[in-house]
Amino acid sequence: MSRKYYLDPVDSRKSFYGKCFVTEYPDGRMVLTSYETEVAEIVAGKFYRMWDGYSATTMRHVNSFLAYAGINEGGKKFWDSAPYKR
Repeated sequence: MSRKYYLDPVDSRKSFYGKCFVTEYPDGRMVLTSYETEVAEIVAGKFYRMWDGYSATTMRHVNSFLAYAGINEGGKKFWDSAPYKR
C-alpha cells in the first residue's frame, strides 16, 4: 500500500497550499507530484526527472523533495543535469 503526504517548503514560504505531494510506494520509490503532474522520482537514493519542463515554483517543490529525501542537491543546474525517466 502506498503512502501519500504533502511537502512543506524548505525556504521562507509558509506552505505549498496542497500543490505538491509525495507518494511512497512499498518498493521504496518516492514520486513527487506538482500541480497534478508527476515530475520527479527517487529510487534507491537516485533522483530522476519525470517531466521535461521547468518552472520556478516546481523547482521549489523539487528542492523540498530532495531535502526530505536527504539529497543535498537542488536548483536549475541540478535539474537540467538529472537523468530523464518516463
